[in-house]
Amino acid sequence: MSELEYYKENGYVLKQSFFDAGEIANILNEAKGVFLRQFKAKGYFENSTSLEDVSEKSFNSALFRLFQEDFQCLSNCGKQVQHLIDLHRLSLDERIVSTIRSLGMETPVVSTRPVLFFNHPKLAKEKVYHQVDAHQDWRSMQGSLNSMVVWIPLVDVPLDLGALQVLPKSHLMGLRTDHIHQGFGMVKLTPEEEKSLMSVEVKAGDALFFSSFLIHQSGQNASENPRWSTHFRYNDLNESTFVQRGYPHAYIYRPVGEQLTPDFPSLEQVKATFK
Repeated sequence: MSELEYYKENGYVLKQSFFDAGEIANILNEAKGVFLRQFKAKGYFENSTSLEDVSEKSFNSALFRLFQEDFQCLSNCGKQVQHLIDLHRLSLDERIVSTIRSLGMETPVVSTRPVLFFNHPKLAKEKVYHQVDAHQDWRSMQGSLNSMVVWIPLVDVPLDLGALQVLPKSHLMGLRTDHIHQGFGMVKLTPEEEKSLMSVEVKAGDALFFSSFLIHQSGQNASENPRWSTHFRYNDLNESTFVQRGYPHAYIYRPVGEQLTPDFPSLEQVKATFK
């Protein structure tokens, strides 16, 4: 069975060692660096501390502390990591583009900007923010019928870190979403389907390509470490129903109206920036 035939039959393809581990580590470190700057500003670490000097345990402790002490700052950091240049560059990498073409997309187009997750029960005010039950991505995308998701772990993700669980062949059942919760198209599984879920353990550098109709869910993270991952979404401009529907776009991007930092900046601060 060819890779394309396997994808069409099962709804997903796992590409092991798809990226060099160093490439992925670079993106992970850039993301962690966003948080580290705030840790240092808040006095969690000495100002001279670099990421190489901080153990994973110490970094995670600071991350959990920030969640407890300044959730708004944590949220802001979480927003900034979505806009890392290397992350966006990876989403446009020719290795990804050529693979999604080989899996049936004639003219790929980005569905929405990249998403980078750092999931852990200690970093979530609601379960859906660290463990999402069975869902389909098409309902939030609403794009081409052959739309695709590329899920990339930034760390090794074994079972105890909450490995992704997929329901093979479920993409052939069509749209099963019965409601939307926090942007996720939730699906009610039958007892038989729950038994058929398959955990996909992955390593940093692997890439999971799957149909936006594939039913999947995140496993439970029972470890002391966040599950760092990213995913990219794509539509096909040549898919006939997407063309006929006039290319609907389900995402809304707009700036907030209020000034986020009151009385900022002063004239002196602006002038000092350009000295």
